[in-house]
Amino acid sequence: MNKEQPEKNFRRVFRLRKASFEEVQFYTYDLSILRYREIWKIVLLFLKGQKRYLYDQKGNRKEINWLLFLTEDLSKLVSELFISLCVLVSTKYKVVKISRIIKKRRKKFCHFAIHKVAYLRTPHWFGLSAGGSVSHIYGVAKGFINSGKRLFFISTDKLVLIDKLKIPIYVVHPFRRMRNLRETPEMSYNQELFSEACGIFDREKPGLIYQRYSRNNYSGVTLSLRYKIPLIIEYNGSEIWMAGNWGKRLIFKGITEKIEILNLKMADLIVVVSEVIREELLNRGIEGEKILVNPNGFDPEMYNPQINGEEIRKIYSFGDKIVVGFIGTFEPWHGAEVLAQAIKSVIQNNPNIRFLFVGDGIRMPIVKEIIKRENVDGFVTITGLIPQEEAPKYLAACDILVSPHVPNPDGSRFFGSPTKLFEYMGMGKAIVASDLEQIGEVLKHKKTAWLVKPGDFQELAEGILNLAEDGNLRNKLGRNAREEALKKYTWDKNVDRTLNKLEEVLA
Repeated sequence: MNKEQPEKNFRRVFRLRKASFEEVQFYTYDLSILRYREIWKIVLLFLKGQKRYLYDQKGNRKEINWLLFLTEDLSKLVSELFISLCVLVSTKYKVVKISRIIKKRRKKFCHFAIHKVAYLRTPHWFGLSAGGSVSHIYGVAKGFINSGKRLFFISTDKLVLIDKLKIPIYVVHPFRRMRNLRETPEMSYNQELFSEACGIFDREKPGLIYQRYSRNNYSGVTLSLRYKIPLIIEYNGSEIWMAGNWGKRLIFKGITEKIEILNLKMADLIVVVSEVIREELLNRGIEGEKILVNPNGFDPEMYNPQINGEEIRKIYSFGDKIVVGFIGTFEPWHGAEVLAQAIKSVIQNNPNIRFLFVGDGIRMPIVKEIIKRENVDGFVTITGLIPQEEAPKYLAACDILVSPHVPNPDGSRFFGSPTKLFEYMGMGKAIVASDLEQIGEVLKHKKTAWLVKPGDFQELAEGILNLAEDGNLRNKLGRNAREEALKKYTWDKNVDRTLNKLEEVLA
C-alpha cells in the first residue's frame, strides 16, 4: 500500500465492507509503531467479520471490537486532538526561540576533535529492508568507521545492514502520545527524542552530530546547542516540495518550513547530493561556504564484477538470454513505467532479450498494467522486494542495467543522485540511463554508459537494443564505469569529503 497517502489505503479497505468474512486479519510490521492505529481499527470495525485482529511480524495479536474501541481507543483519539493543539503551539514557540538564540550567538566549540559520531536517523519510516536510503545510511556509517571514527545511531527503528558493522543502535520509538494525526506526531517526537538522547550523549560523549534530515525534526539542532558540538545536516531535498509533488500536501506547511530553515541555518555543514539542491539553498539565503555537494556512492566490496549471478539466472531460467535489469522502490521519479513501455519495441526487434524488475513500490501497479496491456508478460520477471544484501546477486545476473529516471512533475530541475546509479557502475555492467542533470554529469555517453532522452521510451528501447547487439561495447562501458566509480564515488571518498569540508568551515 502507499505509505505516503494513507487516506487512499483506508478507502481501499473500506470498500470491502459489502463483503462478509469469517475473520478479518490486518498484518503490519510492528503494532507498537503502527501509524494511524486507532483509525485503522475504525476502518476494520466497519468490515463484516465475526472476529477482527491486528497482527505484526513479532507475533503480537490484538483483538478489535466495538466495546474495546469505545472503552480504550476513543479516549486516545480525543486526547490526541487536544495534545496536537498544544504541540503546534509549543513547536512554533520553540522554533522561534531557538532561531533567536542562533541570531544572538553562534556556537563556539571549545575544541574540535572528532573521535565519535552520533548519527541521528529520525524519519517515521519503519521496516525498511531495501532502497537508496538503506544503502546510503550503511555506506556513510561504514565510511566513518573506515576513516577511523567510532559511531553510534539514534533511530526511530532498527536498521538493516548496520548490525554487520557492529555499531550501537539506540532505538527511540515515536508515537508515545500521538500517532493518528498528520504531521504533529513528528513535531511531538522532538521532545521525546531529546529527552532520551541526552542520557545517551552523556554516556557516549560524541564529538559530532550527523543527521539525515527528516520532516519536522529539529532534535539535531537542540542537541548541538546543548552539547556544543558541530552539526552536519544531510539534506536530500525540501520535504515541503516532496510532500506537494510526490505525497500529500502539508496541513501545517508554515511550521514545517520554519523547522526546515532552522536546521539549514543552524547546521555547521550541509551535505547535499547535487548542484541543483545547492542552488535551491542559496536561493533560500543559506551561506554557500557551508554547503558541500557530495553525490551518492557505493560500497566496492558489496558491489563488484566478481559477484556470480548464475544462481539467479538459473532460478528464473534465463539461459543464454540477454537480461535487462532494473532495481528500485518504484518511486515516481524512478521511471520504471518508461522501461515497461519500452519492452514491446525491444522484443519485437530482439526476442532474445528478457527483462528483470527487482523491488516493489508505489508505481509497481502501473508497471504491471503496462506489461499486461502490451502482452509482454512472457518476457518479464518481477521479483518483488528483496533484502538489500541480496541485490548484488540480482544485478550480477543482468547484462544491461537501466536507470530510466524522469523529470520532476512540476517542471523544476531534477535534484536527485540515484544510489542505484553508482551501484550499477560498481558492478561493472553496461548501463542505459536518462541524460538528466547529475546522471548525465556522472556518466558519459558511449564511454561509461548509453545515455537517452528522459521519459522517451523509444529512445530507451534503442539504447537497450544497441547494447544487446554489441557485447564488446557492453564490456567496455562496464569496465569504464567501474573505474570511474572507484576513482570518485565510493562511500569512503564521500565521507572523506564531508570531514575535510567540516574541518574547513570550522577552521
